[in-house]
Amino acid sequence: MSYFGISIKKMLHYRWHNVFSIMASLLSTVSIIFMWQYIYRRNMEMREYMTVYAILSSLISLLYSNRYANCIEDKVYKGTFAIDLLRPVSFLRLNFSEAVGETAAELIVRGIPICLILFGNYWGLVRMIDPVYALLGILAVFLAFLFHMMLFTVIGFLAFRFYVIWPFCRLMNDTIRFFSGCFLPIALFPAWMQTPIRLLPFQYLYSFPIEVILKGRACEGMGLHFAILIVWDIVMAGIMLLAYRRALLRCVVQGG
Repeated sequence: MSYFGISIKKMLHYRWHNVFSIMASLLSTVSIIFMWQYIYRRNMEMREYMTVYAILSSLISLLYSNRYANCIEDKVYKGTFAIDLLRPVSFLRLNFSEAVGETAAELIVRGIPICLILFGNYWGLVRMIDPVYALLGILAVFLAFLFHMMLFTVIGFLAFRFYVIWPFCRLMNDTIRFFSGCFLPIALFPAWMQTPIRLLPFQYLYSFPIEVILKGRACEGMGLHFAILIVWDIVMAGIMLLAYRRALLRCVVQGG
């Protein structure tokens, strides 16, 4: 909890950085909203749906970042990884606490203004969201957050072999943005692309939680998708622990 609190304070300390982060998030989200409103200017139902979809996607994206990988890479680069191994708390717990604190600060700094300004401006569209299914959607986002966190932790451990991991982070980020429904809903992809996309776990990062929140009962196979998402979390947890043990085997400490 100390690492968690320190990370939040560190992120909130730089005020102008936070101000420009808020402006960038709002500008990006509003640009996407205007684009969808122009595309569906003759279809009121789809225009409203895609407006809320864009806002929810922007909020969810605040949870996903490279900081889990970058934190490990930075500690390998500076040599502080060995120091963390000497602490009486697991390295994974320390890394998660620090990164989750930064994520919480992002939600406070950027998430609250997005909710107040955008949902305030489009308050009439909030009726599309059922409170019960909104809670289920939040649960889906939490499970997806765990998957994303463990995925980038595994990428972070690649620093022990490749030293520089930003190409892997960039490749994974672009893959997720394309196949997860972050920008373009999976239902709008050609039919021949939807089947392989739905076999990948990335749809559970954006498409599935947003569909649960907006479609509610109309979301097909909700229970099955939750079960699959939990299985993906368990599999990724096993891969992460294996990668951690392999990293310890490759860790070499010189000097005192």
